[in-house]
Amino acid sequence: GQFAMVESVTPKDKKILFEFVAAVPSDKDLSQYEDGIGPLDFESLRIISYPGGQQYGAINPCEMNEFSEECEVWEQENGSYQKAEFMVKSN
Repeated sequence: GQFAMVESVTPKDKKILFEFVAAVPSDKDLSQYEDGIGPLDFESLRIISYPGGQQYGAINPCEMNEFSEECEVWEQENGSYQKAEFMVKSN
């Protein structure tokens, strides 16, 4: 499964709410469960901070596909698209 981002946690926080997206096999019958995935039991969880995570943001159509019509429209409104360094470098 996957967790959504947790915006902030302070040392005083005892409980936080988060979204959990579960990957459930298609052959498992979930109709009997009100929450759609069945009972979950998390014995422990850890929050990890990723430095630079605040840099996530919206991307433009050219970053998705620089040859698309949407990119052409974006370029007409915003100027020529230039690949940023983070788009060129590989992990």
